[in-house]
Formats: sequence, C-alpha cells, structure tokens
Amino acid sequence: MPATAFAHDLNEIEIRHIERLTTALSHTHSGRYCGVLHIEVRHRPHRPKQSAVVTQMANALRCLLRENDQLFHIDHQTLGLLIPNIAGISHALLAANRAQYLLCEAPETPQHLHPHIGIAIYPEHGENMPDLLNSARIAARDFTQDQIGVYDPSRDWLGQQLARLEAPLREALAQNRFHLAFQAQINTQKQQVIGAEILLRWEDAVLGQVPPDQIVEVAEHLGLMDTLTRWVIQSGLRQFALLRSEGYRGTMSINLCPSNLADKNLAMYIANALEVWDIPANTLVLEITESALIADIEAALKQLEQLKQMGCLLSLDDFGTGYSSLSYLKRLPIDELKIDRSFIQSMGSSDKDAAIVQSIIELAHRLQLTVVAEGVENAASAAFLQQHQCDTIQGFYYSRPVSLADFKAYFQHMEQAA
Repeated sequence: MPATAFAHDLNEIEIRHIERLTTALSHTHSGRYCGVLHIEVRHRPHRPKQSAVVTQMANALRCLLRENDQLFHIDHQTLGLLIPNIAGISHALLAANRAQYLLCEAPETPQHLHPHIGIAIYPEHGENMPDLLNSARIAARDFTQDQIGVYDPSRDWLGQQLARLEAPLREALAQNRFHLAFQAQINTQKQQVIGAEILLRWEDAVLGQVPPDQIVEVAEHLGLMDTLTRWVIQSGLRQFALLRSEGYRGTMSINLCPSNLADKNLAMYIANALEVWDIPANTLVLEITESALIADIEAALKQLEQLKQMGCLLSLDDFGTGYSSLSYLKRLPIDELKIDRSFIQSMGSSDKDAAIVQSIIELAHRLQLTVVAEGVENAASAAFLQQHQCDTIQGFYYSRPVSLADFKAYFQHMEQAA
C-alpha cells in the first residue's frame, strides 16, 4: 500500500491485517529473501502528538517505497516496512540507512526524528509475520537511537527468558511464592536508619534465585507487571505496618515500572492500601526511573501528580544515567534523587565521577531535593558522601537486603548505637 494512503488515514491500517503481509511473504521468489523493518520513534518531551509524528514518518518514507513494498502501522510510535524479494541482508541495510536519512537528516523533513530501526530477514529470522515482526522489534530494542540493528538470536535475551520463566512466573504469582527483602537507608549525619527500600525476591524450586531484573522484564512483557506491583504494594505495606508497630518511624520505598504509570487505577489502589494498613502517605516513597517516563511523559506526569497530591513522596531513581534527566527535573513533582550506583562505585578511581556526584548533590539541594546515594560499598565512599552533605546512604557497606526480622533487628541496633 502506498505511503500516501497510509498518511491520510492511519486508523485504517492496523497490524491485525496480518494476512496481507503474510501473502507478500508467500510470494517471495526462490533464492530471494524478504526484509522486515521495525521503525520506532520513542516519545520525547516537547514533541507533538504521537499520531502526528507517525504521520510525519510515513510522509518522509514515501519516496523510499518500491512498487511491492508495504508500509504499515504497528502502534502510536512505530511503523513497519515490508520489503519483499531482496537479495539479502545488505539490501535491507540499504533500505534502513535510507529510512534513517529521510527521518534524521533530509532537508525536506520538517522535524528531524531519531528512530530505532531493527531488521529481520525471512526466512532466517522467522517463518511467519508475527515472528519476523517480533525479531525486528527485538533488534531495534537492542540498539540506541540513530542505530540500525539486525536481529541476532544470541542477543535475544528476552526470548530465552520467556521460554524459561513464563510458566514458573505465572505459577509463582498464582501461588504467592514471592517474598520481599528490605535494604536500610542511613542518614549520613545522624547514622540512623531513616528509610528502607523493599526489593522483590523469588526463589524457584527448580530455577533457584531468579534475578529481579529478569522477573521485571518478563512480567512487563507478559502484561503481569501491574498484578505483581500490586502484590508488592500490599505485602510491603502489611510488613511496613508491622515495623511501625515495633517503633519504626522511617520511610518505605517501592519501585514503580513503566507500565505502572499507565495504570489509571494505581493512585486509587495505593490510597486504599494505605488506608487498610493505616500508613501515612508521607512515609511511602515511590521510586521511578527515567525509562518509566519516556513512553508517555504527559501521562506519567498526570499519574505522578495524583500520587503527590495524596501525600506520597516521589523519588527519581538511577539519576545520571538517562539522556535528559535534567529536563525532567524541571517538570517532575519529585522529592528525592537517587544517584546511580555506577557513579558511586567508581568515585575512588575516577575524579570525574567524584566531581559528578558532588555536582549532583549540590544541584539537588539547590532544587530542595533530598539526595540518596545507592551502591555504597566501602568506608571511603561513605566518608566522601558524608563530607559532601549527601543526605542518605544505601548499600552493602551498611546493610545488604535482608528479611523483615533482620531489618527490624538492624534498625533497633542502630538506634541503640546512636
């Protein structure tokens, strides 16, 4: 279908029309290949509506199409391009490079875009359209913007993890087989426990201890993250209430994932959970990462404003690793910055990282934000952070993530020592 038709009415061209694309695959000549391109422009602040961006993409790519090429709509920020009867990967790369030029640099493009482009080749990377689309999507995901990725099965971490973890994860969620660990947060001046981050843990009878990043990645892909986060909220607040009954008066931090910020019922759910467990909202810290904001910054801001109005505290996690964290600081209703552990752990060997940490602390304080340094593993790092007025320290130097009982004993010990 010509790009002109695509650009006039995006709504009529949806990925469910997979039969048309599959037919094109079946017409691939013997000894020839078929390429699929996944062309994604991820949302950025101050950009027009995504529907307008996708239309602009289609218009820009119009001149790229041969007679039988097909441009199609995947979602609000992504196009697909089917290029049948090509000689091989080199032809697909030429098309991808041309697409990148048209979107990024061409003078006739009114607003330059910076796509993530992934390539999959039929039949090497998939024998049907759903598999090819998924392979191209994975290839795009594995590379940064303005780069072109070719699907590499050895890099398909998610596919391997899904095959290994999907059934056990669903069963663990149904059978309530997760548990929580608590990592202390220490006030640098008073040397007292003033907070704790709760961390999800899952030890499977067959798989053993499953790393949290794998749990989150697979749960996000399966659409289970909202359910899992709600379990963490309920279980975490229940245990938080027990700690408070034992005299604990610090905060409790819970991590939110990208899909959580799209959950329109999240704020109400948290409000109800706080009421059930009689927890003051201003003792609950909700941590977000920059990656959780990128998909739809406006929707994320609306969600965060709701949580802020409830009285919850908001923390920007892994600060310093994102491409535009400073631009977010002006807009986000946050109370706290968490400096990414990569800076903390290299302070001793890198004067530049030490200077960055010092600058982040000074900047945050000028913005009236609290600063938490995570990944503190030695006395030298702790002393540096204390010297430069970092508010809170978190890391193995003080405490690893531990059980509820061990955390209770630790905070009571620290109180007595102080």
